Amino acid sequence: MAERKKKIGRPNRIIYNFGFWLLRFYLRVFVGTKFSFDRSGLADLIEGPALIIAPHISGLDHISVGVACKKYRPTFVLSEHLFSKPLLRFILSRFAHAIPKRMFDADAGTIMGIMRAKQEGNVIILFPEGRMNAVAHTYPVTQGTAELVKRLAIPVYCVVGNGAALADPKWYRGFRKGNVDVRTYKVFSADEIKSLSVPEISSKIDAAILHDDEKAMAGHRYPAKDTVDGLDGIIYKCPECGAEFTIVAENSTVKCLTCGFETTLTDDYRFTSGKMKSVNEWFYWQIDQLDLSKVMEEDITIGAVGKNGNMDFNAGSGHLRLDRDRLSLVGEVFGEKIDHTVELSVLGGTPYTPNREFDIYYRKRLLYLQPRDPKTVVKWVTFIDKSVAEKRGISLY
Repeated sequence: MAERKKKIGRPNRIIYNFGFWLLRFYLRVFVGTKFSFDRSGLADLIEGPALIIAPHISGLDHISVGVACKKYRPTFVLSEHLFSKPLLRFILSRFAHAIPKRMFDADAGTIMGIMRAKQEGNVIILFPEGRMNAVAHTYPVTQGTAELVKRLAIPVYCVVGNGAALADPKWYRGFRKGNVDVRTYKVFSADEIKSLSVPEISSKIDAAILHDDEKAMAGHRYPAKDTVDGLDGIIYKCPECGAEFTIVAENSTVKCLTCGFETTLTDDYRFTSGKMKSVNEWFYWQIDQLDLSKVMEEDITIGAVGKNGNMDFNAGSGHLRLDRDRLSLVGEVFGEKIDHTVELSVLGGTPYTPNREFDIYYRKRLLYLQPRDPKTVVKWVTFIDKSVAEKRGISLY
């Protein structure tokens, strides 16, 4: 007898609502982060199946979407790296009924899970950029998203948490006081999807996801004791003298140790002096300045998910080489020799944690690539991003 397909299911209503209430309570009372919700864009969503897409520029995006869609107890499609942490894996698998996704890696299991969730009438949550950006601006949507939407042929909505990336920047150590204004929109009806071509669907998804939090919440303030805590994990090039990795960020001030240039970041994410007016502007200027004709090479430590499903940050070591066309890794993980080269056009991009590591897959195994100087992580990642964007003929911003 054929094995029955496992049901996706839905989160328990009481546990789901209590979990998100607890997160909002902590942020409101102990941090001062306030959420407001306009659910009018979901007015005609009575029940599933349906697809919710959302920009992903903050760790608070899950709260924005989860609370906005709480009546549906939605099915989240989440990065596999979240499942490499024992407690979080238990919660996401046992209680959230989330679908794991390998980012920038062919994953038939994820598609099957999404299709089963549709068959069960679930509301599915998808972050179509495939990863979270380091600044308050979206990435381009990953390839294959429009094809998935066409195949699903169910209504599509969008949830945007304006201010989420300012209240919880990826580079910042902690949360910040301020407002997150959550808005909802309908993107497609099922009939519209059937009548549109894949390129037409792709164009509309791109427009729905494109988001710049600095512009959306201009003038709003997100105070912090040190507004630049962690910023030198993504800001590494001095706009005055061009020196790299001589930037120090502390006490709300960014300073170049080579030329002495200094500027302050105010709590509305604007710099008080210098050529760069905001964090987003400085970050994307660095990418524009990247010379793709130069090769990057370095010895690294490799983290990997072990047989127990947990991440081991010291699973091995290796040598990494990157040029404008390919990424090559030679090394060893858990005693296994690795000699792996991947074309950037196939790789597509790589998720990362500033000041720590960036991720790739090798034979379906998640690897954390950790340079000796963790501040260089952002340069490795943006080098890949710029090359891929040029190959695809798209803009990163």
